[in-house]
Amino acid sequence: MENFLCGGVSAACAICIVNPIDVVKSRLQMQGEMGAGQRAYNGVFSGLMHIGQKEGLKGLYRGLVPAIWFQMVGNSARFGVYNAGKKWMGVDKGAKNNSRVNFILGLSAGAVAGTIACPFFVLKTQLQVQTSVVENVVGHQHRHSGMWDAMKTIARQEGIRGFFRGLDAFVPRCIALVAFQMTSYDLAKTQMIESGADDSPITHMTASAFAAACACIAMQPFDLIGARMMNQPFSKDGSPKLYKGPVDCLTKLVRTEGPFALYKGGLANYMRMGPQYILTFMFFEQFIKLTKQTRGETD
Repeated sequence: MENFLCGGVSAACAICIVNPIDVVKSRLQMQGEMGAGQRAYNGVFSGLMHIGQKEGLKGLYRGLVPAIWFQMVGNSARFGVYNAGKKWMGVDKGAKNNSRVNFILGLSAGAVAGTIACPFFVLKTQLQVQTSVVENVVGHQHRHSGMWDAMKTIARQEGIRGFFRGLDAFVPRCIALVAFQMTSYDLAKTQMIESGADDSPITHMTASAFAAACACIAMQPFDLIGARMMNQPFSKDGSPKLYKGPVDCLTKLVRTEGPFALYKGGLANYMRMGPQYILTFMFFEQFIKLTKQTRGETD
């Protein structure tokens, strides 16, 4: 239970710090969709400056509430399932690291996390992309007044399936993310400790940065396709107007924007994931130590 709670709380703390970069990432992914629309953002730093100047702090923290819920739910499942699996398989901190087992556990944890956290990612994406500043508009604009309004609108117009838009692209995204992130973190951390490094925040920070790079490369195309499918407009009968599914989205994206478009927002994603995972894993390690100290346990 401590892994579920500590994982969720750690990620929620981290996203409160890096949410502005996540907003820029979401907008960069929508920019130039289907070869149309204006080029509002030239990169991560110009995006942060542009949104900050035109929309203020409110613009940089759009979608924060569903982002927190997404991190709480998704990472509770991710850390909980992954670490519970490690204990069940005998690959815990007291045993030698097994990257193959960790990777398989990461696949399972990612599938569970992606399925239950998908509704919050839908809400987060739609709220982050929307803006009232005309020159900042990219992608489809949903005009929600907040998370609860978005939930009511989606439920009224699309029903329960509206909360699982793009699930068939989002679950592979989470599987790739968790499998590469958790496995590479454990591998890097174990290798550094075996090489003489202390089990300290510096070690956790270095392993986290490495894990973020591995995860970002693996999941970025799925992240982009999932976000596009989640943010697209739907007809009154509930049918999508732009993409019928992940393959259709991939085909149209590559045809109209080129293959490199699959990594739109990739730098922003790493600039978000790097600090976020460093903070998440550091918070997680410290929360775990704190809970053990509270119970009077020692490593």
